[in-house]
Amino acid sequence: MLGDRITNQDEEEVEEELAALEAEVAGRTQVQQPLPNVPDTQLPIRQTEPETEPFRQAEQRQAMLA
Repeated sequence: MLGDRITNQDEEEVEEELAALEAEVAGRTQVQQPLPNVPDTQLPIRQTEPETEPFRQAEQRQAMLA
């Protein structure tokens, strides 16, 4: 793309920058921080009543369509 317009020094700088970017993407230069602990508390069990009203309405709509 640049043809003969790039010098050896420019090429070396580009290769060094590319290597630094590849290392960053690979995670070699980033300091790995430990992950937070997983919560160990029990969630309360929630009792729910069956939702029958929406089903009744749907049945009535189907009966009307028939």
